[in-house]
Amino acid sequence: MTDLVVITDLDGTLLDHENYSFAGAVPALDLIRDLQIPLVIVTSKTRAEVSGLRARLNVPGPDIVENGSWSRDYGWICSALEETAAESGIAVRGFHDMTPEEITEVSALPADVAPLAAQREHSEPFSVLDEARAPELLAALEKKGLQWTRGGRFYHVFERGGKAAAVGELLKQYPDSTSVGLGDAPNDIGFLQLVDYPAIVSSPRAAELIAAVPKAVVTRQPAPEGWSEALLPLLRRLRPPAYRP
Repeated sequence: MTDLVVITDLDGTLLDHENYSFAGAVPALDLIRDLQIPLVIVTSKTRAEVSGLRARLNVPGPDIVENGSWSRDYGWICSALEETAAESGIAVRGFHDMTPEEITEVSALPADVAPLAAQREHSEPFSVLDEARAPELLAALEKKGLQWTRGGRFYHVFERGGKAAAVGELLKQYPDSTSVGLGDAPNDIGFLQLVDYPAIVSSPRAAELIAAVPKAVVTRQPAPEGWSEALLPLLRRLRPPAYRP
């Protein structure tokens, strides 16, 4: 076992942004499994979604779900979003407003996964119907003491927490390990700034991440091939002498 921990976002990083496949990441996943390296998933997805995916990846490690957020309960955070939107006069559409079929339509999630994406505990993904007024709504959420972040497709609102806070706590469990982080969207910036080796998987928003994490490696390929592109050179360099591919 190596003294390495890999921390990764999912959509657009380990998983293809459009079809959610991880086929192109299999070479690095196989090496991580063989070297018994912990793979930490940090994602906006729900616990129910990640449970099924983790089984298919067949790589052990802890999961940080719903962006590492915490709220009193899901109903409370949905009500807070609705109230803030109504007070601001800005229309939003959250997952709680949608059927599983509608979630599939806006997210491209498979029909069998969309109901799992709706099983939220602490955060609500949403779209601002008038994107030009999004900054106004986000400021109103902040004024109420709420937090928000933005992923590849949606904004997410929650009471407290976030990927960076959750990863910061998790890294305390690996004090002697070298940390590698991979992400592709603005909500990954915070935790990429915390790790020893940050990697940005190519995406339309890569420039924003590069500006915030200038020391990061940037892949040529998008997910999932970009995930292996970022990790394989490091994994091969750090593998123990006893390992034989």
